[in-house]
Amino acid sequence: MAARSFRERGGDTSGIGTVMKKVGLKKGGFYRHFKSKDDLFVEAVARALDETGRGMEEVAKSAPEGQALRAIIDRYLSVGHANSPGSGCVRAALGPELARKPLAVRQRIEALLEAYRERLSPFMPGKTQEEKRAKCRLLFPSMAGMLMMVRVIPDAQRREQRLAEARNFFIKCFAEK
Repeated sequence: MAARSFRERGGDTSGIGTVMKKVGLKKGGFYRHFKSKDDLFVEAVARALDETGRGMEEVAKSAPEGQALRAIIDRYLSVGHANSPGSGCVRAALGPELARKPLAVRQRIEALLEAYRERLSPFMPGKTQEEKRAKCRLLFPSMAGMLMMVRVIPDAQRREQRLAEARNFFIKCFAEK
């Protein structure tokens, strides 16, 4: 619930009371489960990255041979993903907020992002594992930035056009041989 709420409304806007109420618990019970709101935030980011990573893996594994990364890019930069921040990429939903968290929180989140990259690196082009990781470190934050900015566009047709342009760009740069 926290993972969805934070992605939809932001971590600072989604108070502990709001999250606890959504799960049917009293605000006072929060501290039996978490030491702080930052701990809840990190757990919510972990859950969101796991959900997104699992979805991307499923898309990649069900794609035709040699088309896994293309399928990931198509899914990531889809209208459905753009229109569903609560169930989508945590980086696109909370990117600037993640950067403003205390150092200890950012370090924990970076470890989670590293595990996410490791999970998706098998679908990246490259001869070595490090080359695949490097491309992963470039591709996913770039797509997250694009997704974040597309969500600002009020006109649905323009959003779709920008997503199509981005998909074509990232496929050409990363997925075509």
